[in-house]
Amino acid sequence: MQKSIEKKQSLWESLHSLLVFTFSDKLKFSIKVSLSMALAYLIPLSQGWSQPQTAPITIMLIAAMGSLSASIHVGAQRVLGTVIGAIIGMSLIAIFPQERMYYLISLSLIVTFILYLVRAYKGDNTTFMLTAMTMMMVFQNGKVDDVFLYGIDKTYMTVFGIGIYTLVGVFLWPVNVEDKSKVCASKLTTSQLAVFEHRDMVQEERNQYIERLLSAEKALENASGEVNAIDVTPSQWYSLLHHYKRITAYLTLLTLDDKERYSDTLSKYVSNIEKMETEIITLFKEIEEIWQTHDNIELPESITPEYEKEAIVTLTHLERASLITTIEDMKKLHEELRQLARKLNSVHSALPTSFDTNNIPKEKHFLWADVEHLKGALVSFLIFWVATYFWIEMNPPGGFMIVALATGLSVLTTFTPIKPSMLIVVFSFSFIFAIFMYVAVLPQLRYGWELGIFIFVYSFVSFHLVNPQMSIFFLLGLFTFAISNTMYYDFSIFLLILLMFYCFLILLHIFYYIPFSTKPEYLFLELKNRLFRLSYHLLDIGRKAQEGKHNLWGTVLANYSNVHLINTVKNMQLWASKVDEKYFNMNKEVLTAFGMSCEKFVYLVELLYHRDLEMQNNTLIAKLREEYTLPYFSDLLKQYALGKNVQDVDAFWKDEVYIINTVEKSLAQTLEKIDFSHYSRTEIGEMYENISLRKNVWLALFACQNIMKKIDFKALEESRF
Repeated sequence: MQKSIEKKQSLWESLHSLLVFTFSDKLKFSIKVSLSMALAYLIPLSQGWSQPQTAPITIMLIAAMGSLSASIHVGAQRVLGTVIGAIIGMSLIAIFPQERMYYLISLSLIVTFILYLVRAYKGDNTTFMLTAMTMMMVFQNGKVDDVFLYGIDKTYMTVFGIGIYTLVGVFLWPVNVEDKSKVCASKLTTSQLAVFEHRDMVQEERNQYIERLLSAEKALENASGEVNAIDVTPSQWYSLLHHYKRITAYLTLLTLDDKERYSDTLSKYVSNIEKMETEIITLFKEIEEIWQTHDNIELPESITPEYEKEAIVTLTHLERASLITTIEDMKKLHEELRQLARKLNSVHSALPTSFDTNNIPKEKHFLWADVEHLKGALVSFLIFWVATYFWIEMNPPGGFMIVALATGLSVLTTFTPIKPSMLIVVFSFSFIFAIFMYVAVLPQLRYGWELGIFIFVYSFVSFHLVNPQMSIFFLLGLFTFAISNTMYYDFSIFLLILLMFYCFLILLHIFYYIPFSTKPEYLFLELKNRLFRLSYHLLDIGRKAQEGKHNLWGTVLANYSNVHLINTVKNMQLWASKVDEKYFNMNKEVLTAFGMSCEKFVYLVELLYHRDLEMQNNTLIAKLREEYTLPYFSDLLKQYALGKNVQDVDAFWKDEVYIINTVEKSLAQTLEKIDFSHYSRTEIGEMYENISLRKNVWLALFACQNIMKKIDFKALEESRF
């Protein structure tokens, strides 16, 4: 029997090797969407159902949002969102049966809020998108007769489209998230081990290993959609992912500094350093293997560094700070690996998975109060009312559908790199293609299977040969045909339907610049200033909290800055990549380097803020702070937050060597006056760790400043019109 199975497998492998190509993920996705579109048209037409175009439009929206997930669970969530949207939409119609203005005001406010959730949600946001679109689509152009039957038909066809897309996704090339998660977790562990083993290499080589590590971590996050098959709950999986992120954080800290002069003789200062390194490497290797073999990991005991005090006193204070910080980070790394290994033992044991997740911070599904999200919601609100006014006054073909499409698809064009002008160009190509299909191909179709092939090919061209972010606007040409069981070919009607799509595209184009500019250079500058402003607030409020001067407003502002800093630097990097380097005579590599440098700086700022809060009861740090008389680098951040360039700030901040020497001299003089015998080992260790971390923040800020000298920010402020 075993030989028969092996024979069949080898035969299949032989046949597979004869294929000229293999199906890529993009090709599989295009085929699945195209097949779903064809079925969503053919089944309603064969049954004589009303609103046959609603199901394909639903599939188009789901695919356009970039969602590859098609599980039964996700499909059920989308159905639930659709039903909720239909209930809200029809309830508003029932509440305001004759008061259309009150109805539209209520609808616009609720839709704006839901579209804000679409922007703020970090996961699959198609459920919210379908909720908003269903609310608008159940409105039958202001008619009163049979409005509920119309809404029910729309809802039914929307749910039908979701069902078709879900079933095709489940049964045709289903995505196996479990296997991908295991592979990604194993690769991430390999990357982390490589960073640890090469932490003392030159900076350029360290950066390469760090980049691979961050890419592997991002891949694991993307593979974390469904993990039911490995016997963990979502909270347990998030707990494992949290440990991986903390391990990455400690590895990043270990690679910040260049190799110190004492690095080759660490055992002289810490007697059990070799044991610590060996156990860390062993844990990394066993964690990597457990994802494949499921073997149990033998956990080492917690380790405490054994410092040689007589040798440490021979180091300078900054060298002591660097040494103690490095060793303490290795100790924390060792403990994180132990905790991760313990939980993985539970995951892969024969018993049900059970471990505590209470000490893990809760996963945040929404990014609340982001400035661009709020402005985007306002733009969607304005588009709704302008489109509504156009519908009422001009009564265009398609009626209220113009309002629904313009408002819903504004999510794709407000504060995103997708330019409506490019969408108009794409749709114009689709228009030319659609004319040819409408005149030369569609009238020749006689049978249902011919129509199915036609829809499949049209959809495949849209999603496979066009940029994925713009494919929906090429596919809109398919809906200009008004396909039905009894086709009535009239080129004037075709052009009127085409006009409807151009109308809402022009609306999107107008509001791409009004009332907020979406030019890449403008957003890049705004986000750069915001980055320094949030960093200033975080450090300034953290310092005041240590001094006992914190208040409620400061706490709220610090929490906001802490949440939005990373997102701000990521968005800044995105828009920096979109700046027209030829027009502004910019070097794209310099802009990229600035973004990466700012990301490192922001990471250290957040880490320093949290460590300051954890150490605010340290009396030794408090005494050191009392003796500090030099300017705070948060003062420099405040100047950059106001939009100043490097040449505009105070001359004190431009001499990096002078500042470093001054700080080192002041620190040495202050520490010589302190009797360390009056303080505990923990307090002394925390003080040196705080000093080292502040030094790294200084160096990261100077790195940003050095790159800023190469960028002409004033040129980016010039108008292109």
